[in-house]
Parts: sequence; C-alpha cells; structure tokens
Amino acid sequence: MSEAHHHILEKLRRLAAKDNRPITPPIGASSYSSLFTFVTRERERIAGSAFSQVSIVAILEGSKEILSMGRHRRFAAGTAIVLPAGWNGDVVNDPDPQSGVYRAIFITFPDELVRRAAKAFPPAHIASQIDLPLDALLATVVQHAGEGIAEGGLPIALIEHRLLEVLMVLAMRGALPRSPETTAEAVRALVRWQPDHPWTADLIAAELGTSNATLRRRLSHEGTSLREVLASERVALATTLLTEDGLSLREAALATGYRSPRRFADRLRSA
Repeated sequence: MSEAHHHILEKLRRLAAKDNRPITPPIGASSYSSLFTFVTRERERIAGSAFSQVSIVAILEGSKEILSMGRHRRFAAGTAIVLPAGWNGDVVNDPDPQSGVYRAIFITFPDELVRRAAKAFPPAHIASQIDLPLDALLATVVQHAGEGIAEGGLPIALIEHRLLEVLMVLAMRGALPRSPETTAEAVRALVRWQPDHPWTADLIAAELGTSNATLRRRLSHEGTSLREVLASERVALATTLLTEDGLSLREAALATGYRSPRRFADRLRSA
C-alpha cells in the first residue's frame, strides 16, 4: 500500500470515528443520500437489514459477514461492497483482532443519480452483490463524498457531483447495479433475495405492485412464464451453492426453496 493510499484510508477512519448508524433500518425510499458509520467493539449480528437504494459499504477495520440469497460470505477490511436497491439479508460485524474495533462507512445513493451513471456506463448485468478492493481511487471518491454529506452545509448540486464520482468509478469497473428492465428481471431480482420463500404469483404480483393476471401476461409477452423464471433462478443459485460454497445437495435444496432433495436433484438434471 502506498503512502498516499494509507493517508486516504486514515481520512476515512477519521470520518468513521464514531458510531452513527440509523436507529431503524432505512427501508423506505428516499430522494437523497445518507451517510452512516458503524463502529463497534463487540461482535454483532443485525438481522433483517434492508435497503431500498443502491449502497456502498467501505470496510475499514474488522470484517463483515453477509448472509443473503442463501449464501454466507465474509469480507475483510479494505473491501468495498456494492449492494443493489432492494437488498436484504443478515449481517455480522466482527471487530479486528488487533485493534478490537469494527469500523465501516455506509453511503446510499438517490435513484436518479444511479440512473444517470448507468446511462453513461451501462452495466452488463444486474449485480446482486459485488465486492471490490477499496483502492486509492475508490477510497478517494468515497472519502470526498462522505465528507461532503457529513459537512451538512454544502449545496445539494455539489454533493450530487461527489456522489456521481463514486457511481462513475463503480460503473467503469462494472460494479454498478441497474434497475430491472423487464418483468422477468424484476421477478428474478425479487426471488434472488429470498430464494427459500414460498413465492406464489399473488405474492410476487403484490411485491411488484401489479395483479396476478398482469404479471402473467407481461411474462408471456416476454416469452417466459412465472414457473420458468422461478425454476431457472433457483437452479442458478443452487449451482453456485454447490460448486462455489460447497453445500450438500440437501443444504442447497433447502436454501433455494425445495423441500424435497430428490425433486431438487431432478430439477438440476433437467436444467
């Protein structure tokens, strides 16, 4: 790590000197950006975290575990995690064994700014969760944006410019989530967060703000069906759990909503 990079990370740690987390999870939509800092000296688990906006988490000390989409992953200090709008899951914050502190910065981004950045650098796919190194460039723009929000007195236009810097860096690296463009993508994004949930057409339609009949009609116009979308999304996740996470067939089946491992195995063979 260069001296300049080390200096930038020190600035970020000073920005996260105190715990300044939301009292309740910020699940409601907001037209503006928020800056949260998480500082703890004890291992903590936060269940049911949910965020309506695209967000970035910069881990500065300690490590974070994320349990989402049926997966359990750990991220070390010096990592930035990009979460798409609508993300939900459980997190565990672990203090650094040397310093005894967990420290992270969390920034949310207004939907309109995300759309502007996505137009300039269209992502190749919808990101479910992306981690990338908190290198000198990314750390600099995060620090710049974080200080702008923390200042409190800067014009909104200037803060938006700083937020766009972060989004543009993410977009250039293919790490900027985009909004679903089709009904099938919207269903996949919804099921992806809770693959073990007993999803029905009525539940999905309600989540997407439409009717059962309209949901099915739109999927039909896109050349697919709800059954096909659910099955393909669950099989894709199950394959990841089996090949990358080392889960057993039974564990992968339960994590993706199948109560019968035999039926699940048949589905995998026919995929």
